[in-house]
Amino acid sequence: MISINKKVLIAISVVLLLTTPMAALAERTNGFTLEEEAVIIPISAPINIDEEKAFQYINFRGVIEEVDNSENFRVLVRRDVTEGLDVLWAYVNEDVLLLNDGTRNLMDKEDLVVGMEVSVIYHKDTVMALSYPPLLGPDVMIVHDEESDGFIHVERFDEELVSYDNFLKLNLGEETIILDENGDEYKGDLADRDLVVFYTFSTKSIPAQTTPEKIIVLDEKMDHPLYTVELSKDMILEESNVTLIPLRHVAEALGYEVTWNNEERSVELVNGPHWSYLKIGENNYNFARMIVKLEMEPIILSSRTFVPLSFVEKVLQAQVQILENETITIYK
Repeated sequence: MISINKKVLIAISVVLLLTTPMAALAERTNGFTLEEEAVIIPISAPINIDEEKAFQYINFRGVIEEVDNSENFRVLVRRDVTEGLDVLWAYVNEDVLLLNDGTRNLMDKEDLVVGMEVSVIYHKDTVMALSYPPLLGPDVMIVHDEESDGFIHVERFDEELVSYDNFLKLNLGEETIILDENGDEYKGDLADRDLVVFYTFSTKSIPAQTTPEKIIVLDEKMDHPLYTVELSKDMILEESNVTLIPLRHVAEALGYEVTWNNEERSVELVNGPHWSYLKIGENNYNFARMIVKLEMEPIILSSRTFVPLSFVEKVLQAQVQILENETITIYK
C-alpha cells in the first residue's frame, strides 16, 4: 500500500481545484466583460476585504419592450431570467446619462425604440416605486451597439483608482479623455468618485487593469427622500369622465404643507421652493409663476377639496401609476 504524506495530499487537492473548468470561467454580472479565463492567485497571497467598499451600482441589462413618450418619458425593459427581477420601468429625464457604447457619445431619449438592448444602471440605494413592474430613475443608461468592440464599467473608484467592486483598476494614460456629464474637460480628482469607464483591453488579473480610453465623471448626487401615497378605489371620484383625487391627502403625503383660506376659498401648497395656488371653482392652477389649466376646476365634496388626477403630474411634478385593481400609486 502506498503511503501518502498529508502535505502532499493537500497540495494535489489544491492543484486539482485550480484546474477545474469552473475555475477557468469568471463572469461579473454587474459589469460588461465576460472574461474567458480566470487568473489563478497563489493561495499564499493576502486577501484584503474592505467591507465599506462593496459594489455601488446595479446593472439591469435587457431589451426595450415598450416606450412611453408621454410627459414623463419612460421605457419598459425586460430581461430573460427565471429568478430575480425580470422587468422594470426606467424613467429617462435630464438627470439620466444616456450613452451609446459603440460611438461612446451621448444620445437623445427620443432615439430609444422598442427592440434596443440596453443596460439600466442605478445605484444600489435607489428606491423603487412599490409596484410591478417597479419604477425607478437610473443614473446611467447604455444602448448596446452591435458594432461595439469595447467595454463600459460604471462604479465608484477609490484613491488608488480601483473600483469598489474590485473589478477594475485604472492606469491613466496621456490619451485618456476625462469629461464631466456636460461633455466638458474634467480636471478634478477621480478618487472616491463615480465613473463611467470606456476601455478596450484589460489584464487578466483581479482586479483587471486597463488604460481607459474615456472616462465620464458622474455628478455628485444629493439624496432625496421618496414620497409615496396609494389611493384606494373609495378615495377616487369620477366627475364628467374626469378622475378626481383628494388634494390634501395626496399633497401632504408628497411633503407639501397645505393651507386652506376660507375667505378666498383657496388652497396654497408649499414644499421648500415649490409653490402652488388654486381657487375652488376656477380652472387656474398656479405653478412656478405659470397658470396651468386642467380638465376641470377644483371642487369641494364632503368638505374635501378634489382636483383632477393630472394635477399630480403637471403641477406637483410627481409620477402616477394606475394599477389593475383600480387603485392609484403616486410617488415623487
